[in-house]
Amino acid sequence: MRVPDSQRLGDVGEGWKVSLTTLMNERLAIGQGAGVDYSELLKLARDTDLENGPAIKDSNVREKLADWYVQTQGLKYTKFRTLTALSKGQVPGAESSIGKIVSGPKMQDLASFAMDMQGQGGIMQDVEESPMAGAFQNQWIGAAGYRIAGGTDEILRNIVSEQVLGLPQDIRVDKTVPFNELASSKKS
Repeated sequence: MRVPDSQRLGDVGEGWKVSLTTLMNERLAIGQGAGVDYSELLKLARDTDLENGPAIKDSNVREKLADWYVQTQGLKYTKFRTLTALSKGQVPGAESSIGKIVSGPKMQDLASFAMDMQGQGGIMQDVEESPMAGAFQNQWIGAAGYRIAGGTDEILRNIVSEQVLGLPQDIRVDKTVPFNELASSKKS
């Protein structure tokens, strides 16, 4: 099937570049995360009593809060770096991949920790009955999808290792072979 020039994005032969740009934008959107974050967890820690007293005074809780605060700030400034590149008409590098690698697991881990802190209330998902309207429970369930959308954690780690750290690529004997010439793409 031929695509008319009026429907083509970019120049002939640059379809992969268009696809990568689309993926970078998706990763940027996903990498920003959504839902509850450090500030909501801090509020929960201030409002929750554990067996040994207020959660905010527990050293393990404070350590986790500090870790997630640092991750939140790192994500914020990485996003600014990407937006700066875009505002200058540049194509961002692997920053979007880094943001997504950090934010997906962070969303899941933070929600899991909050649910543990809520005790028995952490198993409830009902928005009217559960603590904080089930925000942490809903995030924990939805975060798994964030770790897949826009490229799995493993794919993005490969991108960062190759494009940011300069590590050698995986060996691919078919890298220079067009898709329509691959043995698996030929019709029988």
